[in-house]
Amino acid sequence: MTLKNGAAIADTALVASLRALVCDDYSMVRETIRPVLVDAGFDSIREATLATEAIAMAEMTQPDVVVLDLSLPGMSGLQAIPVIKVVSPRSIIVVFSAYDVWREAALQAGAHDYVDKSDVPGLQGVLERVAARVTPRTAR
Repeated sequence: MTLKNGAAIADTALVASLRALVCDDYSMVRETIRPVLVDAGFDSIREATLATEAIAMAEMTQPDVVVLDLSLPGMSGLQAIPVIKVVSPRSIIVVFSAYDVWREAALQAGAHDYVDKSDVPGLQGVLERVAARVTPRTAR
C-alpha cells in the first residue's frame, strides 16, 4: 500500500502471488483441489479441462505449480508434461492421478511429484512444500 494525501492506495504491482493451474477433466476433482491449493497458500488459481488448454494457460500465466491429471481427452497429461516444462520452465508439475502405473513415466517426463487421487492429504503436503520453496512473484 502506498499513501497519497493520507489515503491508502493498493499498489497491485507489489503484491506477491502464488499461482496455480489445475488440469483435470472432472469438475468435482478440480473443486476438490481448489481448497487444498488455497490452504497451501496459492491465491491465484486457474483451471483447464484439456492438456492443450493447460499448455496455453501455463505459457500465458507462468504458474508456480501445475496440478495435472494424466488421463485427459485428446492429449494426455503425460504428453503435456514436457511441453509445459518448455513453455513454463519455472512451473513445478505435480501429477494427481489414479493411474499409478504411469508414476515413473510421469516423473521421467519432468513431473516434480506424483500423488494418487485417493490421497488428498498427500497432495496437501506436496503443495505446502512447493509453496514453501517457491518465491512468490509479483502479480501481473
